Amino acid sequence: MQLKKEDLEKAKQIQEFLEKNYHQSYGYQDLVKLFAVNKNKLKLAFTAVTNDTIHAYVTKVRIKQAKNLLVTTNLNITSIAKKVGLDKSNFNIQFKKATGKTPSSWRNDPFPANPDIMQHWLP
Repeated sequence: MQLKKEDLEKAKQIQEFLEKNYHQSYGYQDLVKLFAVNKNKLKLAFTAVTNDTIHAYVTKVRIKQAKNLLVTTNLNITSIAKKVGLDKSNFNIQFKKATGKTPSSWRNDPFPANPDIMQHWLP
């Protein structure tokens, strides 16, 4: 399937929308309706723009926001999970998968010894 400039622009709009609304859950069907796009073109264009699927991209945004909340607030883990749009169990799984640490251990040591890793948490 050939992508047009409009398809890529629509994918960028959807990317911006998801960055602002990461705490809510949007599947492909929701986005197809909201943005009046073809599902297959959406998948291809979004991956071309972000190098991620929509689910993977939103998860990255959520983890990035959670890292920030862990370091800058005293909110408990459950509250942070809710704020980023996940339940506590899924939040713990996704966070550890992305960072190699639990949210609690990240809060206690957000600056790893390896400076190359540090750039991944910075907003």
